[in-house]
Amino acid sequence: MNVRDHSKQSGYTLIELLIALTIGAFLIGGILQLYVGSKKSYTTQQALTELQEVGRFSLNMMVRDIRLAGFMGCGNAATVINTLNNGAVNWEYDAATSIVGYEAGSTFPADFSGLALAGTDALTITRAIPEDRYVVQSHSPATATITLDAAHDIQAGEVLAITDCLNTAVFQQTNANTGNTATTIVNGSGAGSPGNCTQGLGEPLDCSTATGTPYQYDEDSFVLRLMSRAYYVGTGASGRSALFRMTLGANGSLGTPVEIADGVVDMELVYGVDTDFDGSIDAYQRANAISTANWANVLSVQINLLMESTDDRVADNPQSYILFDGTTASLTPVTPTDRRLRRVYSSTTTIRNRVL
Repeated sequence: MNVRDHSKQSGYTLIELLIALTIGAFLIGGILQLYVGSKKSYTTQQALTELQEVGRFSLNMMVRDIRLAGFMGCGNAATVINTLNNGAVNWEYDAATSIVGYEAGSTFPADFSGLALAGTDALTITRAIPEDRYVVQSHSPATATITLDAAHDIQAGEVLAITDCLNTAVFQQTNANTGNTATTIVNGSGAGSPGNCTQGLGEPLDCSTATGTPYQYDEDSFVLRLMSRAYYVGTGASGRSALFRMTLGANGSLGTPVEIADGVVDMELVYGVDTDFDGSIDAYQRANAISTANWANVLSVQINLLMESTDDRVADNPQSYILFDGTTASLTPVTPTDRRLRRVYSSTTTIRNRVL
């Protein structure tokens, strides 16, 4: 009978342990490499998604306003009479010009000249709001009273436009509307800011008297709110560059600048201009090449926004980009020294009110 001796225990040899440790190290290294790769891919994808969302949002917001620039309710047919004080001087009341660009390095309007970043473009737009439309029942030029077909919510100080599709007048409401029960709008002169220089809504504009040049808007004319906006690149709450917007308020003055998109580093705008007045675009020009009188012949705008990621170590290497500003020199790639992701988002849109 054989008896097995259990007094001796067998185990792993040193070589086996070394082999196991080596295999384990390879497995752990592979897992770590997979994790780092996945983390890197996730970070890059997250940064790209953020850039795309902000870029598209910014473009969509600007495109909507640009398309409607100069809209006064009836296409481009009506003559615009501006009865506001300094109506043709302050951009926010200049409904006739309706769109003006400012080239980097030029003098911006005082409202945001100290806020816009050097080297970036800016844009101002004026238009009526299609959704805020009120039907006229009667108009008395002698008493500067416009009666609507129903009670309205327009408050004293709001800047408005009235049109019959032959003529359009821009003015400021001067009467109160407690509880939104008023059915009348008054455009008296000598009150408010900027105030109406005259109550006459006819052509030619005559601000020498309170009655000015009378013009009666018939029944079924309509009143719309006027909206003016400025877009520029400034320093955001995070300390980074951001796209800002200023909007004409209900009291007839500009509101506080609103940050609408963080991470917008630069905005370059190029304008399609009808130079021979045949209704088609002949050249794309920068703002500093367009004369004051020729802004009325701008038919389209190309928006170029440079976006950058928050993290400055997303890319493996510095990322080159091309930001077109209307010059041949801008077609040369720019390569920063950091590793942020950068993308340029562009859109070209027509000013529909001028091409229909």
